[in-house]
Amino acid sequence: MLNITLLPGWALAPTAMQPLAKALGQRLPEWCIQTPALPALQLSTLESDLAILAEQLPPGVLVGWSLGGMLAVQLQRRFPQRFSHVVTIASNACFVMRKDWAAAMPAETFKAFLNDFRAAPEKILKRFALLVAQGSEQPRTLAQTLEWDSAAADQRLHALALLGVLDSRAALKASTAASLHCFGGRDALVPVAAAHALAQMQPRLQVAIHDQAGHALPLEQSEWLAERIAGFLGQRDD
Repeated sequence: MLNITLLPGWALAPTAMQPLAKALGQRLPEWCIQTPALPALQLSTLESDLAILAEQLPPGVLVGWSLGGMLAVQLQRRFPQRFSHVVTIASNACFVMRKDWAAAMPAETFKAFLNDFRAAPEKILKRFALLVAQGSEQPRTLAQTLEWDSAAADQRLHALALLGVLDSRAALKASTAASLHCFGGRDALVPVAAAHALAQMQPRLQVAIHDQAGHALPLEQSEWLAERIAGFLGQRDD
């Protein structure tokens, strides 16, 4: 069985990946496509959390949006025999800026967002929805239709903190697995400069950019994504 697992972004329900799942199913009818929710994750138990998650997912291809993409890279690094290929969507190698990785969110901005979420999670989810929708044709409508996962606020806080510290650069540099990384030119959370930084860091990585898209690629550009993912998987035995 050929399996594709679609991992959603931070705080987002698996339904956010359904438009992409449908578009992929039309192009890859022989593949089995799953859209699980992200489990509870935190930095202090990351290794065991990833091991448990790996056992829960079918072997095959991982496709992850934002935080889901960073987790896909980490899973493939640890379990290369289980997960053959990785596709990331609007996912940075480092979500937060480092001294040697400028194509990311400034650390102070992320720290403020984290603290604000700790104080008022529901209010910050609404702000986050607007950031996800920014760059789309109808941002407010899209923001209002986003569906959230069922995680408690403290679980979301742990996952958000994890997003701030994950660094996938070493995994991407060292991996011999084929990978595709898709970006939106109008993304308010992951700057498109990250796409160019990835390509310069490791020329073997495949990068695709939709100039007119924001962070919500799986929702608004599912056909564009599916076309590129299907083409990428068509090369999987090259």
